[in-house]
Amino acid sequence: MKKILIYLILIVFTGSSLAEELLIVHTNDFHGHIAEQKDYAGAARIAAFVRELRANHPLVLFVDAGDAITGTPVSSLFEGEPIFDVMNAMGYDVGLLGNHEFDYGADKITRFREIAKFPLLGATAFDSQDQVLSDSPFIIIERGTLKIGIIGILTDTTPLLITPHGNKNLTFKSPAEVLKRLIPAIKPKVDFLMVLSHTGFTEDIALAKQFQEIDLFVGGHSHTFNKHPFNTGRNRVVQADHYGRHLGLVKINIDPKRGPIEFTGDLLAADELPQPDANVLSLVETYESQVRDRVDTPIWKTDKRLSEEELQPILERILARYVNADLGFYNSGGIRDNVEAGIITIRKLWNIEPFGNTLVTLSMTGADYLVLLSQEPKLHHSAATIDPEKRYTIATSNFIAAHAMKAFGSSIQVQERDVLIRDVLIEHITKYGL
Repeated sequence: MKKILIYLILIVFTGSSLAEELLIVHTNDFHGHIAEQKDYAGAARIAAFVRELRANHPLVLFVDAGDAITGTPVSSLFEGEPIFDVMNAMGYDVGLLGNHEFDYGADKITRFREIAKFPLLGATAFDSQDQVLSDSPFIIIERGTLKIGIIGILTDTTPLLITPHGNKNLTFKSPAEVLKRLIPAIKPKVDFLMVLSHTGFTEDIALAKQFQEIDLFVGGHSHTFNKHPFNTGRNRVVQADHYGRHLGLVKINIDPKRGPIEFTGDLLAADELPQPDANVLSLVETYESQVRDRVDTPIWKTDKRLSEEELQPILERILARYVNADLGFYNSGGIRDNVEAGIITIRKLWNIEPFGNTLVTLSMTGADYLVLLSQEPKLHHSAATIDPEKRYTIATSNFIAAHAMKAFGSSIQVQERDVLIRDVLIEHITKYGL
């Protein structure tokens, strides 16, 4: 808290007397973590910081760069709706549709837009009538004498990251092509142009270098801890970790004639934030109390910590054992939390597998399976043991099966098992542990 007070003093009393000083508070990839936990700030502490900042400075923007939902029981059990209600209470000025906002399909996007009292941007997502699915592709916000343009983009790889149901009749266009079209229409009207981006840190850097007319990229998707603004030349790229582990704060001095003349920024750790805002905390408790009895039951105790990477082969063995398959495959992107030493609760399994995917078995050749494994970001631990000529039965998720059927067609056979992967994991760990 002491660090925050010092930081506020520095913000208020530094900078050019001729320049307007804009402060941007940013989050990304919150994934439903509205409750405070170890290392996670929670919605109420973030809201308290924003409230104090606004009380000390007139030009504050509070923004989110997508994937606010999917990752906790309170999000998954209510299909993301409580998260946007809590974000209203936190005081967001603008948000962005990330890929996980599409987990439940286009109709749910409409519902999120109804709940949110702030605009949800997304210039790259289109419905079957070629209309943007968001409130708007961009927005212009006034702070003091400043006009701030904000464009929202998300990755065009979204169809690969969600189920076919989630992207049914939807099109996700190239962020670069969309920016190329929008920038000339917006840039002359604003003093500062920024992009809320859910494409990933590396992609944001490439876009920032390509579009130097944009002053700032506030990013998400890759869960990148980027302590200070990344300098790409004239502009900057920022991203604030994930799950509310850190909160991003950027200060920009904007000269009325020359535009941005100074960028500074930092990531604030959860334990550096003020005590929780009472109203937001009460709202969070209202929702959390509805899931607590269902998910806080202890099922095992472990004396070791397991990272998401270490969990992958363990979870794969559990799936394979359940259906007596040759192999299990659990895509690394589908493992959303680690295991700490101590008590394991049902909530932890919801956090690890928040999607509600069902168990499926695939019959496929080793050659096809190796192609599937090649999509993993790192070399899969089983790749070296696979015989391309052999046929395998593989236990996996309906998410993987849907994309495999699209890629391999009739060369694979699929059998639905009508059981949630989360329930398989809970049953196994309750009986046998990890």
